[in-house]
Amino acid sequence: MPSSPKTVGSIADSSLLEHPFSNEESDIVEFRLDSLIPQLPIVKNVLLKLKNSQIQTLITARCASEGGQSQLDPSQRSQLIMGLAPLANFVDIELANIEQMQEAATYAQNMGCILVASHHNFQKTPPSDQLKEVISRAIDSGADIAKIAVFHQSVEDIFRCADIIQNTSSIAVSLMGMGPLAPASRLLYAQLGSVLNYGYLGTKPTAPGQWHASQLNQAILNSPQF
Repeated sequence: MPSSPKTVGSIADSSLLEHPFSNEESDIVEFRLDSLIPQLPIVKNVLLKLKNSQIQTLITARCASEGGQSQLDPSQRSQLIMGLAPLANFVDIELANIEQMQEAATYAQNMGCILVASHHNFQKTPPSDQLKEVISRAIDSGADIAKIAVFHQSVEDIFRCADIIQNTSSIAVSLMGMGPLAPASRLLYAQLGSVLNYGYLGTKPTAPGQWHASQLNQAILNSPQF
């Protein structure tokens, strides 16, 4: 489990599989398998290379409703994850599908992976009680980290999420905003203790409002933790 906020560099573009990964750019590299299906043998080789490096790896296979790039059912996504989990440090499965993908979740944890249960809302930031319910469901699922990505429409949304981070102690939380307010929120949440903080590698963000991973990493390293 991360002992301090970490930067995750996300890739969904196959051209980045030859990227010269560096821990100065990000602590963890996320491989969006739903976008990399034709290149899975290359992904496996990259994971093997990074296995003995200082860089950790995270794999996920998103469904279309939560930002995935392929129409894959839970069984297909489970197979993708189980095929590569022995080579990864973290596995991310959407909370909405974690019961259907329980075999993959359990297998990943048995392989020593940290399990992230994620929830994405690309339209709004839900009320506090709904955010707390998401975290409760993540705890009940057996996940190690509850990850929440929500669209911020106001500063009040940021205040609400900041409060969630500061007052959740029973599970590690990764929380991030999307949209025009996202850049400020992402650094703030890292300062408040969000354990996984996502940026992008290459030239194209994988979510609205992302920092480049190297910029976010430097900002986190150079900013005080509250």
